[in-house]
Amino acid sequence: MADGFHAGHTYDNVYLIVVDASGYSSIVRHNPLDRAAHAFDQLRDRAVGRVHKVAGKLRCARAELWSWRGDGGLLAVHDENESVARDVVLTAARDILRLELRQVRDGLRRTELNGELRLRVAVHKGTIRYAADGQSGAIHSPVINLAAHLEELTPPDCLAISEAVYQVAGPHADQFELVGRHENSNVYLMAPSGSPQDARRAWLAKAGLSGSTPMSAQPQRPSQAEKSRLVAAARSDVLDLGTALRTCSRAMTTTERPARYRDAVLDFLARGGTYRAVLLDPSCEAAATLSRYRNEDLPAKIRSSIVAFGRFKERHGAVTDGLHVYQSRAFPGFAAIAVDLGAADAMILYSPYLMSTLDIHIEHGDSPHYLATTASGSLLAGLATMVAATLDNGALERVL
Repeated sequence: MADGFHAGHTYDNVYLIVVDASGYSSIVRHNPLDRAAHAFDQLRDRAVGRVHKVAGKLRCARAELWSWRGDGGLLAVHDENESVARDVVLTAARDILRLELRQVRDGLRRTELNGELRLRVAVHKGTIRYAADGQSGAIHSPVINLAAHLEELTPPDCLAISEAVYQVAGPHADQFELVGRHENSNVYLMAPSGSPQDARRAWLAKAGLSGSTPMSAQPQRPSQAEKSRLVAAARSDVLDLGTALRTCSRAMTTTERPARYRDAVLDFLARGGTYRAVLLDPSCEAAATLSRYRNEDLPAKIRSSIVAFGRFKERHGAVTDGLHVYQSRAFPGFAAIAVDLGAADAMILYSPYLMSTLDIHIEHGDSPHYLATTASGSLLAGLATMVAATLDNGALERVL
């Protein structure tokens, strides 16, 4: 390499390689610090060495390590002939995944390192002004930001390139598959197998469908200790919506210790909060239909819960004035605990009722549960509208 990046200079078509080790924290946690550090030192040396080796072979003017933070780093490559920088970066990035990673893993297996080392690699390009003081760590650029964000979305052991890189990929283009979009730009991916289908599946598993929003999913109903955290976070209002609310009513009247959910509800009510419990009317047609479908006495379960809520109010006196219990003649099709439903930062834990087929009976507690928050974007607003509609349908009757 005949040259380097010069302080204060602006360079067009700088190619950035972002390398990151997936599972870094787990490896550090489950191994002696010196052994873990050695593993990532090897990764750095091999990744940087591969870029320098390819750059030297193709006589590329500039190829530098701009930063490394333990589990990964940023390398920059540039040449006045853009195709040279492109070939260096796409060849080296591919080799890091297919050759260097394998060599590092083989070495780590011989040292009996606990954990699996996996890599994410992303490539982007753009115009960058090198720092006036010559310090690469002082460079602030939207090009660097996009490259870093692209790496965060890249599935393990895959190589992602941006639209800007793909447009000029030339002979390398057929190694990449269009898999999605990020920051208004197409994303192209190379999977370890080279299969287009594997690339598409890896991206969907990592990034989800277009327009997806973050959610917290539980494979089953969360524990009472976890649900009590929701109540403890409430400022003024909790809505508990279900068919019989047996789990809730039992938690409020349990004699077992610790009674985390009951304690959380009592503390919330003592703070002046309102807890609204909405059950199905045991005499409505929906309750009768569900009883036949489930082959159970649902009205009896509902009445049992109402009795339990009454017992809770009797035991704890005036502090429970904020507990309101309602019956509804409308079956909503889902259960939910909504915290501060009317607030912009509402939280809703909900679970659709999975209707059984044939002889399979699915308990609600065995159904997936989902927590929607402000991070869920428009999904939270949609759910809030649906939940609020259950309170404003003319089918409610307060019973406690």
